[in-house]
This record gives sequence, C-alpha cells and structure tokens, in this order.
Amino acid sequence: MIKAGDVANFVIIAFAVVVILVLGRPLLIPLVIAMLLWFIVKQIRFSLDKVGIIKRRIPGWIKYLVSFLVIVGVLNFVVIIVYSNFRHLLETYSKYQENLNRLIQSINDRLNIDLMSHLQVYMQDFEIGSLIFTAFNLSTLLLSNLTMVIVYAVFLFLEEPAFRLKLQKLFPQNEQFSNAFGTLKKIEYSVGRYLAVKTMISLVTATLGYIVFELVGVDFPVFWAFLIFVLNFIPALGSIVATLLPVAFSMLQFGHFMPGLVLLFSVGAIQFFIGNFLDPKIMGDNVNLSPLVIILSLAFWGSIWGITGAILSVPVTVVVVIILSKFPKTQPIAIILSGKGEVG
Repeated sequence: MIKAGDVANFVIIAFAVVVILVLGRPLLIPLVIAMLLWFIVKQIRFSLDKVGIIKRRIPGWIKYLVSFLVIVGVLNFVVIIVYSNFRHLLETYSKYQENLNRLIQSINDRLNIDLMSHLQVYMQDFEIGSLIFTAFNLSTLLLSNLTMVIVYAVFLFLEEPAFRLKLQKLFPQNEQFSNAFGTLKKIEYSVGRYLAVKTMISLVTATLGYIVFELVGVDFPVFWAFLIFVLNFIPALGSIVATLLPVAFSMLQFGHFMPGLVLLFSVGAIQFFIGNFLDPKIMGDNVNLSPLVIILSLAFWGSIWGITGAILSVPVTVVVVIILSKFPKTQPIAIILSGKGEVG
C-alpha cells in the first residue's frame, strides 16, 4: 500500500530532479550525448567481436579506438555538410526570397481574395536571410558542444576499466553487486539495442529520401537526407517536420507548388510506410514504453532540453524505467510507464 509520506517524498524528489535538469542543462546535455556515444561505440565493438579472427587477434583497446574513430569521422562529415550547405544558403538566399514573394502573389491571384495581402502585412518584416542566420547560429552552438561531448566520451572510456572495481567497493555484498551490475548491463543492452535499430531504420529512411530529392532536383539533397536521419529519432513529430521542411524549401527553390506536392506524397509515403509498418516490426519489444508515455516523454524532455531533449527522450526514459523497476517503492511507477506492464 502506498503511504502519503512516500507520495510526498516522491513529489519533492521529482521536483528537485526537474530543477537540476533545467539548471544543469549546459553540463548535462553534452554528458548524456557522450554516454550515448559511448553506447554506440560499444555496440560497434561488439559487432566487430562477432568476426572470430578479430575477436581472437585484435586487442580490445584497438577495437575501441577504431570504433571511436569511426564515430568521430561521421561527426566530422556532419560538420562539413552543415557548414557547406549553410554557407551556400547565405550566398543565394535572395533567390529564395524572390520566389517566396512569387508564391504569395500566385496564391493571391488564384484565390482572388485579399487574404494573402493581409498575410503580407504580418510577413513584411520576414526575411529568409535572417531565418538562415538564426539557424546558422543555432547549428554553430550545437556543433561547438561536440568538442565537449568528445572529451566526455574519451574520459568515459578511460574510466571504464576501473568502473567494475569501484562498483564492487560500493556494493561489497555479492547480491547487491549482482543487482547493480545487472541493472547497468540491462541499461547498456536496452539503450544500445535501441540506438542500433533506430539508426538502421533512420538510415534507410534517409537514403530513400535522398533518392527522391535527387530525382526531383532539390538543392542540398545530402543535407535534407541528414535532417531526415536526425529528426526520425524524435517520436511522432520528427518524421512530420523532416518531411515538411524540404517540401517548403522546394517551393521556395522552384517558385511553384508542384515539386513540393511531389515531395509531400513521395517522402510522406516513405515515412508513413516505415513509421507504421517497418519501424514497429523491427523495433518489437526493444522499447518497453507505452505509446502515451513516449509522447509525454517527448513533451517533457523537449520542454526542458529543447530539440536535443526531444531526440534523447526515448533512450533517457528507457533508462529511467529500468532504474525505477529495481526499487520496490518505485516499481509501480515503472509498471505504469512500461509498454505491457512487464519490467522484469
């Protein structure tokens, strides 16, 4: 039976945690990303170990180094893509501003009403250039945190060999140590499995999207495919935003609506099929979360950590559920948050 004192304690602790998450955002976000990077590198290392000769002949530190360098290479590629595309946008944004005015005039002529003239009153101070500059500054801020993320990840790898020994000192009794170590292994497996499967699904979606962008002739197809890949990690809303942004941009690029409609139906069909059929079938029980909890976690983490929190919402909530399931007083909460009420 749940006591009133337990509820009060839980509310106080939950409030304190939220305050820490909000105030510690500049420190915690790079640290959480570094931990996810650590999980990804370990998954790559485990995949390399499946090759017999590599497992027997190659030392563990070399496999970790190779895995880490692969991730750093991918991040470097992302930085190059983002900066090159934004630089080109800044050089040619006047063309898109002209096409925006042409689109507004086209809608105004077809509808034969004053609706668009009223909209122009609100949009008269809107410039695509200022929007691009804002997005560029935001991306610069995000990319500047990559250095801190990589530093954190390096120290996580350096700390890993001594972590098991510290855990044994912290939990001297065998049963306590087994429970704590088992919980960490479950977190490692669940988060690593989620990231591996979700990365594969997002990569397939982004590749198909890139083919469509090339066929239609949209500028910056690699950038839009990368955007699909990243935003697909955001539950529900991510795929919608990843579809609508290139649709809107294509209208600005070509100055008419047909390319946007083609992208809307083609990329939308890819997102719909993968999101409703392929994704649930492959993910299976890898994410033991209720669909409602996934949406609520998206809203919660997105409100306190922004778009980064939205991307991290599922793996972080998975970790929270696993930890809550290990304590008798918080296990009912884990059951409520789980997908099928099973947290064993």
